[in-house]
Amino acid sequence: MARILVVEDEPDLLLGLEDDLKLEGYEVEVARDGETASRRAREQSFDLIILDVMLPRKDGFEVCRELRRAGLQTPVILLTAKTQESDKVLGLDLGANDYVTKPYSPRELRARVRAIFRQQQGLLAESGRLDQEVRIAADVQQRLFPQVRPPLATLDYAGYCHPARRVSGDYYDFLDLGPGKLGLLVADVAGKGISAALLMASVHACVRTHAPVFGERCGDVVTEVNALLYGATDLERFATLFYGVYDDATRRLIYSNAGHEPALLIRAGTKREPSYVRLGAGTPPVGIFPTLPAVQSTVELKQGDWLAIFSDGIPEALNQNEEEFGRERLLEILIGNRRRSAEEMRDAILGEVTKFSNDRPQSDDLTLIVARVL
Repeated sequence: MARILVVEDEPDLLLGLEDDLKLEGYEVEVARDGETASRRAREQSFDLIILDVMLPRKDGFEVCRELRRAGLQTPVILLTAKTQESDKVLGLDLGANDYVTKPYSPRELRARVRAIFRQQQGLLAESGRLDQEVRIAADVQQRLFPQVRPPLATLDYAGYCHPARRVSGDYYDFLDLGPGKLGLLVADVAGKGISAALLMASVHACVRTHAPVFGERCGDVVTEVNALLYGATDLERFATLFYGVYDDATRRLIYSNAGHEPALLIRAGTKREPSYVRLGAGTPPVGIFPTLPAVQSTVELKQGDWLAIFSDGIPEALNQNEEEFGRERLLEILIGNRRRSAEEMRDAILGEVTKFSNDRPQSDDLTLIVARVL
């Protein structure tokens, strides 16, 4: 049964509205002033608000403004004796869904109420369809993330992506490039939601196509991704990308960083506090310029070293006080947990980010690869 809040200060009109709507099968609650109406609308769940404009304590325009500012999307029909066009425009601009002028026909008002509910049912049906499509997209995207980890003798590694929404613009991958060769990739597409996820899928396909062909030539893989995104998107759509190839036999990492958050390489060493190196960008992000040079670097890894490749959603995660998690805090976790396995390190980082955020919804995806050299 639909619930309607009727707000009217004239007793006879209020009684007539209440009786009429109840006869139509609706559950009705009444309020006689604007302040009470505003409070009740935010405290209780209603399917429709019929709101008089000329009310004591707070007029209907102000009530409508307050409810919309509070994020309440309950449909509102304004009911008033004002007939000037400017008043109607004001009410609709403040978020009202319909406007009925006194004196009104009860039959017409009932018809408008039914029309509002038909619109809501249509929107709910469309919302349900879109929700189902997003669920399917999220399931498809999860299958794009690596399902297996190619075994290596000298590298223990793990990854994870936690979308800020149901689908992610971030992407990580483990690529089997032949005996003893592993591709490690983290990419971050600008934007959120379905559009970013579609671009992410394009990046996935492009990398998966070209990485086996180019082998250790990471820079060439990045140039191919750049050409794809530049030709398929506008300048507001781009991606940052860190792609490296690890050699199991030599413990060598060849990498290319296209505008991405610098990866952290924690050196084991012999000191109590190990040193670290930031593997920064060699080129701008992919998708901004028509061509990018094939730039790559090489770093020799040693037993006990740690590598962390991550999206900026991790250091830029916010808590309730608008403070960032920060790169230094991430570095401390990496150093403090360096005796643990890759999966334990991954879980420790994500756990600390969650604890720091204190259940605050995040605006960015959290994506991470950690690897320990054996």
